[in-house]
Amino acid sequence: MSVLEYVIGLSLVLITLAVLLATPFALAHARTTRDHGPACWWCHPRLLPRKRR
Repeated sequence: MSVLEYVIGLSLVLITLAVLLATPFALAHARTTRDHGPACWWCHPRLLPRKRR
């Protein structure tokens, strides 16, 4: 097995594990009845800090 095949396989396994671990949290979050609004970090991730004016 070449190094490229090993890296591709390892990355696929890591992605699969991340998806499997995140799925229950995403389902539980989607089933909540209250409105999350813009303060919800899951629905509205804030990648950059807010600018102060």
